[in-house]
Amino acid sequence: MPTPDRGSQNHDLLLLAAAALGAVLVLARQVPYGVGLHWDSFIYVSVARNLLAGEGFRDYVGSVLVSWPPLYPLLLAVASLDVLDPLHVAGPLNAALFGITIFVAGQYLRRRLESRFLAVWAAFTIALAPPLTWLASYALTGTAFILLVTLTLIHTDAFLAKGSTSSLVWAGVWAALAWQTRYVGGALPAAVAVVLLLQHGARPAQRVRRAAGFLLLAGAPMALLLVRNRLVSGTFTGPRGAGAISLPAALSGAGEVLRSWTAFDLPLVERPALALLGLLPAVALAAACVMLVRERWRTRTPFDWLPCSVFGGFALIHFTAVIVSIVLGATNHQVQPRHLAPLYMPLLVTAAFAFDRILGFAPGRRRFWRRWKPRWRRRAPRAAAGVVTAVLCFWTAGQIEPNIREIRQANSYGSGYASRSWARSATLEWIRRNPLPGLIFSNEIPSVYIDNDASARYSYLPAVEEHMQQRLSDVVSSDVWVVWFDNVYVNRIYDYSRAALRATLALEPVAELADGAIFKVVGLPDTE
Repeated sequence: MPTPDRGSQNHDLLLLAAAALGAVLVLARQVPYGVGLHWDSFIYVSVARNLLAGEGFRDYVGSVLVSWPPLYPLLLAVASLDVLDPLHVAGPLNAALFGITIFVAGQYLRRRLESRFLAVWAAFTIALAPPLTWLASYALTGTAFILLVTLTLIHTDAFLAKGSTSSLVWAGVWAALAWQTRYVGGALPAAVAVVLLLQHGARPAQRVRRAAGFLLLAGAPMALLLVRNRLVSGTFTGPRGAGAISLPAALSGAGEVLRSWTAFDLPLVERPALALLGLLPAVALAAACVMLVRERWRTRTPFDWLPCSVFGGFALIHFTAVIVSIVLGATNHQVQPRHLAPLYMPLLVTAAFAFDRILGFAPGRRRFWRRWKPRWRRRAPRAAAGVVTAVLCFWTAGQIEPNIREIRQANSYGSGYASRSWARSATLEWIRRNPLPGLIFSNEIPSVYIDNDASARYSYLPAVEEHMQQRLSDVVSSDVWVVWFDNVYVNRIYDYSRAALRATLALEPVAELADGAIFKVVGLPDTE
């Protein structure tokens, strides 16, 4: 029997440690207050609950899910095993997906990088990356999407390297699932198709056939979903924003997010020293490029740079797709960290391969005259590689303190369903003790939905009085309530006063509380 490779076993243990570290950092943000909740989280949880109740892909008001792809709510429903609440499943599920992503990426890098150190470094950097650990602590699609993107790109690289058709098929399957997680995930099959069209050494007709087959496999489920959306809602992806964000504003916001990723904090190192550490990689890489690239670039083939092309190409195309979707009104928000978080992994993998290819490979055959080179010219490349390696370690270690700060912040405040802001809400406490049946209007629907009885239906309180009355006139239920949170509540959406509500609707006070009020709707106001 073959003897196991001790180095390989040790590497696997290190990758498992990195995966466990990432999962623990995610769970540490969730243990005191529950999984983080965003408005989109509320949609996913409500759809998952309705799936378990046999009502299909419907949200909290019974509308068919159109504005969001269905894969993540389906994952929540399946993971709950029809026993647990999807709200409680989301946190552990995201932690597990994050850990799997770290291990899968680390194994891939171990096989493709010549430097095992860089593979381990990348795995621990991913585990400590604040943008990824923060995203995984929320009930959002980003963590599942990142795993599916990683699997797609790994299998794409395997196909380009070995020509295995099964790898291309698997890449298409993972890309199709990723697209079912986010509409902007269409950038993934587009990026892979571009790489296939530019494949080195393949005939043009062969490139076109492969790219077309891949797009058919990855895009067929989305085509069916869009047809279904059109039939049930009259739109392909639901209503979108007004697109009020300009291109310069979107690029500026994206630049701020990307710059925040390069920051690091070493508590025992002064700020000037941190700035110096930030300059050293640029100096070292400049020296390396001058002394190494000219000598060794020609020893590399296009095969050696395939991972950079695959992962870097996706990062570029996905970034473009995010910016375009925001400018065109796919969201009413500026560029946010969660929009660009899926770029972190591909950019890090691309950087690891670039460092490995430029600094890490063995020297080629030397000519006789090179023996007479000055000693400093022979040792400078190794010194440059050593400086870059040291700075990479410092930068990764500098991610520990931001994680600790975020965990402490989550423990003291948080945005989950069990955080202090929710626990201290007198209005939510009243609702927990006195569930409201029927139809509920509120300026903070997620809070009421999670804490109220499951038999109720929920709807936002429109900002315009005419819309509010029109919505009420369409209601046939006899039990209609208004739950209003005032400025004390941190997650408020609209700022209504009690007087404005009474002027718009005929309300019967049920409970006046410190941070809100409960009203029963008895009709429209008397306008005579």
